[in-house]
Amino acid sequence: MQIRPGTVADVPAIARVYVDSWKATYEGLMPEVFLKGMTDEAALKIFTESFQSNTHSYRTLVAETPEGRLVGFTDYGQERSHPETGWGEIYGLYLLKDFQKQGTGTQLFNLAMEDLSRSGLTSVIVWVLDKSPYRRFYEKSGGKLKDMVKKLGPPGNQIHLVPYIWNNTGP
Repeated sequence: MQIRPGTVADVPAIARVYVDSWKATYEGLMPEVFLKGMTDEAALKIFTESFQSNTHSYRTLVAETPEGRLVGFTDYGQERSHPETGWGEIYGLYLLKDFQKQGTGTQLFNLAMEDLSRSGLTSVIVWVLDKSPYRRFYEKSGGKLKDMVKKLGPPGNQIHLVPYIWNNTGP
């Protein structure tokens, strides 16, 4: 598996991985309104805008097969809610189902953490769905669960995100 910085040319493939892995991971764990809203068009818009704006020092790493197929990515940069804190944030880490549990996610995560640290963003936060089956990944990577919850969505269809924190350490 090759890991490299993502480029604007990768946006369509990143969007596809995002939608496919998002739906495969969160189906049955999230209200249907969230799943229906996760379309190819919505994802394409999200990542096109992310690559155009450098508001939060947006960066992406992609994983691709030897044949050049993009199968995963992580995006990260300054913490979005409070960039003035000097914290980093892993915005997302997504792999197609067939490429999970092979070490690629760990590689992407570790390289992102190293890049954030080199940039002086040594304290890092990741917001994770409270019902995510992948929370253990962040715990094994040294993340400490912080006792707080971020609620998204309308009442009756809310999801809860919990933060994992790394303070002044690498992965």
